Amino acid sequence: MATANLRVAGEPAEVRRPAQKQKHVRKPPIALRPLHRMWRRTIDDVEVVPVDLPVRKLPAALAGLVACQISDFHVDREEDLARLEKAVETINRQHPDFVFLTGDYFSGPDTMRRYIDGFRRALKNLNPKLGVFSIAGNHDHWSSFGMISEALRWAGARVFANQHERLAVNGENLVIVGIDDLWSRRAEPSRAFHGVRPEECTIVLAHNPDTALYTHHLGPGVMLSGHTHGGVVRIPYYGSVIRSILRIGPDFYAGLNRYGNFYIYTNRGLGTFWMRIRINCRPEISRFSLVALADTAHRDVPAARPKRRRRPRHA
Repeated sequence: MATANLRVAGEPAEVRRPAQKQKHVRKPPIALRPLHRMWRRTIDDVEVVPVDLPVRKLPAALAGLVACQISDFHVDREEDLARLEKAVETINRQHPDFVFLTGDYFSGPDTMRRYIDGFRRALKNLNPKLGVFSIAGNHDHWSSFGMISEALRWAGARVFANQHERLAVNGENLVIVGIDDLWSRRAEPSRAFHGVRPEECTIVLAHNPDTALYTHHLGPGVMLSGHTHGGVVRIPYYGSVIRSILRIGPDFYAGLNRYGNFYIYTNRGLGTFWMRIRINCRPEISRFSLVALADTAHRDVPAARPKRRRRPRHA
């Protein structure tokens, strides 16, 4: 019995898709299969990265809360959807209090329409104690964030576009701030922080780490980002060979880095875009344990690196 046209109660009618025939997946030649398995392992072997996440102004009652972050799904093929489903199962085994989704769920409108049904069904299985919080990435606006945000809400996620939400946890307030995408020119940090008191503790979601250049004066507690895919190709003791994505600097391509008086964590993402490769840069689920960051450990905000200008030639 075909099941592709079944509809779940409350499911939006416009996202239902007709049954599609399974495409036959061609296997590589026998001589190349060991290399093919190694390549598949580099893009499918999702790593759970445990991190003690320093948060400014974190109340003592909130120390030890667990949060998971995934980013940059780029669900463009069946294997990407299978990787997302596996990641959801892995996150649930971490028993998190929060789950944060930081954008680029699809690469374009065609794949979005093809896989949005499986996407929202996968995310529906997330089961954190205090909620799922999401923002948009640049590819989501280049696709249709209206459809994507509807799917996210159906799956139980809160969707932020330059907004915040104040949560009461263990008798204390924690503010989740979601800033819209920078490359799409929709980021409005001041609007997202409007109404947030200076003494409040905030966790900021911003797809692009460069958003910190326009947000640091608002006093974030910590910022969670994605966008870079970890730099795709990483060389030990050097980092990513890609050096042109971020104005804030190549140090912020992956992992935990300090920016002024707060930290930014950049998730390496789950999927791939354009080049389906990862070298020394496995897909990532970030598992955070919140810890307090002392405000006394202050550093000046580094300036963005200016672009070199060519010397004018004279006749």
